[in-house]
Amino acid sequence: MEDSGFPWTLGHVHSLISSLYDPKSPDNVATTQALLASFQSSPQAWSMAYELLKLPDEKVKFFGALTIIVKLNRDSATLNEEDAKELLKHLMTWYLSSLKASASLLVPRKLASALATFFLHFHQLWPNHVRHLTICMVEDRFYDPFSTDRPQDVSALVCKADGNTLKAILWVITGIMEDVTRLEWNIMNNTGLFTSVIQHTSDAVALLFQGLTSHRISVAGNEVVKCLQSWILFAQRLPSRDSHIVGLLRQLMPTVIQLLPVDTQFEVSAELLIEVLNSYPTLLTNNEFELLASLLISPWSDEQYQRLFHESPDFDSTQFGHLLLAFGEERCQWLMQTNDGRSKSILAKLCGLLTSEGVPGIENRVFVAAIEFWSNLTETMSDLVYSGEIPTTPWAKQALDSVLEAVSNAWHKIIYPPQEVVNKWDSSDRVFFAEARKDVIDFFQSVYSLCGSRMVAIFVELVLTAVNDAAWPRLEAATYCLAGLAECGRGDAALDVLMTPVFESSLFTDLASPNGNIPNRTRQTCVYMIEQYTEYFQRNISSLAPALRLLFHLLGDRSMAASASKSILRLCSSCRHHLYSEADGFLAEYRNLSLNERLDCTCSEKIAGAIASVIQAIPNQDERSHASTMLLEHVYNDVLLAKELFGRSAEAKMSRVGHQCGCDTWTLEHPALHSALKALKCLHSIGRGFQSPAESPIELDNGSLLKAKNDGHLALSHRKVVEIITDIEAIFGQNAEVMELICAILRCGFSEGEPGPFVLDVDVVTRYLTSHNVNTPRPGLLVTTAASFVSSLQIRTDVDKESTYAVLLHWVVSLLRSLSGEPERDTELSHNGIDFVCRLLIKSPRTLLSLQPAAAAEFFFLFTLQVLDGNEPLPKGAAAEFWATFTALQGDQADVQEPIMRVMDMLGPLLVQSLIRNIGGRGSRSELDKLSEPLKKLIVRFPMAKHWLQTAVNHDSFPSSKVTSEQKALFVRKLLALRGSRPTNQIVREFWLSARGSNFSYAS
Repeated sequence: MEDSGFPWTLGHVHSLISSLYDPKSPDNVATTQALLASFQSSPQAWSMAYELLKLPDEKVKFFGALTIIVKLNRDSATLNEEDAKELLKHLMTWYLSSLKASASLLVPRKLASALATFFLHFHQLWPNHVRHLTICMVEDRFYDPFSTDRPQDVSALVCKADGNTLKAILWVITGIMEDVTRLEWNIMNNTGLFTSVIQHTSDAVALLFQGLTSHRISVAGNEVVKCLQSWILFAQRLPSRDSHIVGLLRQLMPTVIQLLPVDTQFEVSAELLIEVLNSYPTLLTNNEFELLASLLISPWSDEQYQRLFHESPDFDSTQFGHLLLAFGEERCQWLMQTNDGRSKSILAKLCGLLTSEGVPGIENRVFVAAIEFWSNLTETMSDLVYSGEIPTTPWAKQALDSVLEAVSNAWHKIIYPPQEVVNKWDSSDRVFFAEARKDVIDFFQSVYSLCGSRMVAIFVELVLTAVNDAAWPRLEAATYCLAGLAECGRGDAALDVLMTPVFESSLFTDLASPNGNIPNRTRQTCVYMIEQYTEYFQRNISSLAPALRLLFHLLGDRSMAASASKSILRLCSSCRHHLYSEADGFLAEYRNLSLNERLDCTCSEKIAGAIASVIQAIPNQDERSHASTMLLEHVYNDVLLAKELFGRSAEAKMSRVGHQCGCDTWTLEHPALHSALKALKCLHSIGRGFQSPAESPIELDNGSLLKAKNDGHLALSHRKVVEIITDIEAIFGQNAEVMELICAILRCGFSEGEPGPFVLDVDVVTRYLTSHNVNTPRPGLLVTTAASFVSSLQIRTDVDKESTYAVLLHWVVSLLRSLSGEPERDTELSHNGIDFVCRLLIKSPRTLLSLQPAAAAEFFFLFTLQVLDGNEPLPKGAAAEFWATFTALQGDQADVQEPIMRVMDMLGPLLVQSLIRNIGGRGSRSELDKLSEPLKKLIVRFPMAKHWLQTAVNHDSFPSSKVTSEQKALFVRKLLALRGSRPTNQIVREFWLSARGSNFSYAS
């Protein structure tokens, strides 16, 4: 590799450039590019770029111009004033020459960029740059920019320029504006550059006005509009929205609007106006909005609009649709509240956009934006008028009629096309269409807030009509919309009258009919709709049994089983108090389904959870416990199968389990593992089903948990749960998914306030957790489970909590010890272990402070300090939270306060040193807020904090050499003065920035 000191020759560079375009040596491109980049870094590149630009080869000239740009951006500081002036002269001369000599625009456009880059670095050497550039271009020669004897009127100069010359001027000015707009406004070094641009706005506007209104518009119109767009973006970024600039730019907008009907200018002018309407509408006055409104109802507009309904709408017609929508968004209230021909016509077109050609989200790029417009209009209308006032508010009634017409158009548009069309979609097309449908539902939900149950009535009628006509695609779309409205009317019993005809129609019979030709998608959507109306079935018990019969019938159809099982789970969970008398029937049905192998793993999991929900609602505890034992026996059958399969040959196993599980990956793993995972997933689903409904009250004082020990059936259920877990772990205990599911199963009983199969005895859970060591897959999961377990003990009245806390704490500390002083060996364990102790510290400080042997507690404290000095963000955050909690502990008892003081006397200096090392640059910015918390608590509670801080900032381990002793002292004084208040965090961030090497300086 050549270095910057290599004596480059023109011939060598020329040959390297040529080799880039040599098709015979593609493998050498990367090496050549690296060599040329090295050349551009060399001091010789300045002078040699001049020579490259004199050569006739376009590719070589292009590279010469590129080299100038690179050198300006990297090494502009190496040019003195005279050299820079000379460079401007050469750039302008080369630019003029390239416009006449170049066969393509490659070199001229790159030289235009070079001139723009020059202005960025030497704007002070290019006064009146717009006027000077125009003079040079028009008169085809370079003039000294500091001369004062040239014409001052840009408009008069532009009149002499042909279309190509005007384009060349605009390329440079657009480049300047795009580059300037990307710069930071709050940097002092850029102030002069921005001022220079602002001072010459009038020249630029005069140039743009001539370009927009002259005969050259056909040649340079696109470039004029692009340049104007760059000025508008610049004006948007001005901190004060300079009224002078805005006023000048505003003068050009009527002319831009008048360009819309010009075919060659439509694309860029429409793009500009869409951007202005969406992000800078204040640039337009009422006059411009009137012009636009008139144009949008003109014959030209009608022609553009009609093209949207052709089989393949072109880009311009789609762009017109977006222009119409941008206008509608900005003039939304005017369209709603104004009762004149123009507003009605525009609103009708906006409604008609929902019927434009193409599948939404795929071929049709206007539909989704149109739905968003109607959603916004509906929400705006809701803000302006209450639903009850609509009939007496004339404009609101008319607007609602338009909204309901949009509803009708949107519903028709989301009907699935014929299956042969859908089969041609790729995965992205399917996602886009599904997202478009979701957007439609969001719109319908907004409309519901205006007209309430009328929306439900509309789709109930559509569903019933589609059922009678056997119009299955329409039925699918209508039930999808009706399902989407369920959330709006949840809890509203008045809707039951509307929904009853649907659930009492022939819909259930048609869906269950074996001879029916209803497509699977339609059946799945209907099942989804049933699931969404669970509250209806809670209030209308007579419809519940037919719904469940249908769903259980559909379990036999593999294409419907997943949807049906999900809906069964939802219905049984919500309606459990109406179904518990049928628990035996559910168990028998589940037994039959399992024996006939009609359920795959996922469906079994959901059906087991559904039946558990029903059993949970049985009022009699003996009956409930007996039923739960029967259900658990079904799960244990899968455990027995897993054990049996584990001992068989692989061939025999696969022939049986592959069919039963219905899992796509069964051939890739041990088949017994599938049976085991199925058992655990079903057990977890059962555990969730047995959890009390959220609305059920928890009685803390009734002693029910104590009575649980005397229930023989319940004790049998407990033993069965533990047996399932331990049997599977004995075979597959090294599988991480197995351990994850076991932890989830244990947590099912932690939040319960009533006896249940998963509310295990405290000593059983404790023994199980503490039987594991660091060799268990993901031991951190078990520690997290232990933390949840500790929290759950608050409602247990039958245990010695302190003893349990101590046993679990010893176990967690032993796991952390097993990391052999390397916390980052298992960051999950380190993080969760510290988090466990932190939670325990809040509940029972004595457990940690009186831990025996004392060496165990000492190890933990030092472990957290080691983690604080590490690099892993999650454990470090947990350690910071632990110390913030520990240093904030309050308590009047001597057995709490005295140990705290002893710990802090010994470890306080080390803790502060660790915090200061992080704040002094070792930590990351995202960690600073968490690290500030223990620091604030230390300052408030411990008098020695001042000494510790002063020692820490001057300690040899302080990581930064960029902070002076005075800055360190000032930092400590500020911390102490703030006394742990919120501004401490900002002071910490500033000190960290200073230590990292920023140019921050403290104010005294």
